[in-house]
Amino acid sequence: MTLLAIDTSESACSIALLDDSTVVDSKSEMIGRGHAERLLPLIEERLVATGLTYSDLTRIAVTTGPGTFTGLRIGLAVARGLALQGNFPCVGLTGLHVLAAFASKQASAAPVYAIIAGRAGQAFVQKFTDSGVTASTESVANLDMEDIVKMVDRDPGTVISTSGEITKKFTGQEVDVISLEAIDPVTLGLLALDLDPMTYPPEPTYFRAADAKKATPILLVAST
Repeated sequence: MTLLAIDTSESACSIALLDDSTVVDSKSEMIGRGHAERLLPLIEERLVATGLTYSDLTRIAVTTGPGTFTGLRIGLAVARGLALQGNFPCVGLTGLHVLAAFASKQASAAPVYAIIAGRAGQAFVQKFTDSGVTASTESVANLDMEDIVKMVDRDPGTVISTSGEITKKFTGQEVDVISLEAIDPVTLGLLALDLDPMTYPPEPTYFRAADAKKATPILLVAST
């Protein structure tokens, strides 16, 4: 199986190529914006560098969220388009699952708290009681960082995040801290090798209600 893993959920534009569980190549670029312009050229560059072509691909994995609206949509659109064109499976996984799996490779203490930055001082957090699993017994929460710090303090373990500002908040706590620049595409790919695309579809998972709300009419209009 030749698998392409894609992550564009945050500032990084990242891909990995795997031959079953063997890592063929991986590349992450911290571009901030411009995923739409950079993703496909990056894939093509790494395919050429490894002597592969699109026709060699037999599975794709992509992060589904949480993350930026535009970045997620670009990664999902490219992954689903390539899978449709090549007629092979496409697996979607949350960045929180990938972070927890990365922590498990470091023999981290459980529970593992995977955290991804949100807006306005909030973050997305998911607690994994077994750092090696790809599913959590607890749902994703979008909380103020102060509440997340208190959560970890009540049941210490390992904190892993793609935000250095977040991991700094756990300095002095009795926890292990893993700080990454971005979601690891290799871990994403390894997780997705044997997962059922029907159970893990490539659909966006935002975990947060939209900021915009339906406006209240300024003037009441009588019905006729």
